[in-house]
Amino acid sequence: MKSRTKKIVIIAAAGTGVLALTVPITALATTAEPGPEAAGSHCTVDISGGPVRCFPTYRAAIAAATDGRVKDAPLDVRTAAASPAFQKKIDVAGTAAEQGDDEESSVVIGTEYLDADHKGKSMSFTADSKCTPDGPGFQVDQVPAEFNDAISSYQTFNDCQARHFADPGLKGDSTSWQIGGQLAVGDGVDNRTSSIQWNYAEAPTAAQLFEDCDKKIATCKFEHKGDVTYSYGGAHEVARAYNCTSIEQVKKMTWTDATGGKNSLSVELGATYKIGNTAVGAEYSLSFKTTYGHEWSWETRVTDETDLTVPAGEVGWVNRNTKMQTAGGEYTVTYKDRKWGHYIWYVRDFTATGPVPQEMGVVDWVSRPMTAAEKAEHCKDVAAVVTATPKKTKKTASATTKSLPSTAHVLSGPR
Repeated sequence: MKSRTKKIVIIAAAGTGVLALTVPITALATTAEPGPEAAGSHCTVDISGGPVRCFPTYRAAIAAATDGRVKDAPLDVRTAAASPAFQKKIDVAGTAAEQGDDEESSVVIGTEYLDADHKGKSMSFTADSKCTPDGPGFQVDQVPAEFNDAISSYQTFNDCQARHFADPGLKGDSTSWQIGGQLAVGDGVDNRTSSIQWNYAEAPTAAQLFEDCDKKIATCKFEHKGDVTYSYGGAHEVARAYNCTSIEQVKKMTWTDATGGKNSLSVELGATYKIGNTAVGAEYSLSFKTTYGHEWSWETRVTDETDLTVPAGEVGWVNRNTKMQTAGGEYTVTYKDRKWGHYIWYVRDFTATGPVPQEMGVVDWVSRPMTAAEKAEHCKDVAAVVTATPKKTKKTASATTKSLPSTAHVLSGPR
């Protein structure tokens, strides 16, 4: 671990009139350490004034910034910024660093990007702790030379909010305090940042924002982005019959099949949250129809009849493969009064998959010879076609209940 020389300065804590101690940096070194990584595109530096260390991949930079606690960061910086799972790993690593036995810890408080939308070269800043309500804030009085007047987007970690300034020493034009993955610096400071300040901020979860929307404490608007994609949920059995006679039989099978949707927040929202019955779900459905011109459904129930042909001594079953549609975008959650310090919050990269309404999908039937056990169970003293409850498979369950990969994440908007 590197040694630190700290300078204590009194500044006003964010959002209060109380004076608090903060630990700003002295001038940061702006040359990379010698070695094969020096030409790398992804760098890390401690706010205490340590050297800039650069690496060929974002994964390697984060491994160094977290003292090896996070070794599997996405190679692509945009993917990392959009991943709640990665954000959680960085926050968990920050807690572990604070609780560790090392005399000095390395906690990632933010990553800055040269390009908008979390793209291009990156610079991750570390401190000796997370941002805490009663703890000191952090600042960098002069960002490294390559990033001076060049930062276009950023991401905060470990309970920190960030504020960007156009001049060194936290002076000049500045942004408001913002949390999460910001696709642009904004407030007239894009490509003009020379110094940065971090302080503690409490951020809501997507579940908390959705709850306020459903209770009409806030308003929710969804904007779909990109195209709709179509797929099939997986063939699953909807009807079954055993032919216990000596001749081929045709049996008219009446069946009912229910198919549910899934979304990228299913795990966080919990099994009891039925999004199709909520204001949040209704807003998504309305936006989908407005954007793409056809209906959205969170769940469908289909009843139909199929003539099932079953040869003598065989078991036959009807399969259905449901046609699904997937689309995504962003929720904007707006409050009349500030909540968690902001009037507006976003739930970005929300994705949902649901059955296409009024579409049967693919229905077919198959058969095979009965096993001795099946004959004993279904054909004992019977010469008929015996129907049975369809057998459920793991594939059926996963097609209807499994959550999409968790991509949705929360970030702040205007104060």
